[in-house]
Amino acid sequence: MFGFLLTDTSRLFRQYFERMVSESGFGLTPGEIRALTHVLRFRGSRQALLAERMGVEPMTLSAYLDRLEARGLIKRMMDSSDRRAKLIEPTDAAFVMMSELEPLFGRILHQLMQGMSEDETLAVTKGLEKLRANLVSDPQLVSASASAIGNTPLAVL
Repeated sequence: MFGFLLTDTSRLFRQYFERMVSESGFGLTPGEIRALTHVLRFRGSRQALLAERMGVEPMTLSAYLDRLEARGLIKRMMDSSDRRAKLIEPTDAAFVMMSELEPLFGRILHQLMQGMSEDETLAVTKGLEKLRANLVSDPQLVSASASAIGNTPLAVL
């Protein structure tokens, strides 16, 4: 029952997030928003590492980054240690966009946590942190980069 509930909640959260983003009028897809939050969280990371951290194929991320770059939200820079690799950096416009998206994220979290007390929210958060720690502690279960994702306000994405 627990596994089903966790999986179903994750699915419903993703669907709600995608619908809210689509209706928001920002002109970004849910995938582009996820990519942008990862670029902001892991500034200066290689494109391949960002794809791994997001759990998407490198070509999928490349398409997201192409659109974000066209909108002036990110820039690709040559990696001085490997000229074939690109480092991804947010632009000032990315920070402005994120500040504009914060109210949307707040509404999504409000809906998710509706009817829960602070103690309940804290208990769920601590429980999820333990579940996640159990998974990232086993190197056979996840990639090394998964453990690098920190607890930031945007970690919800």
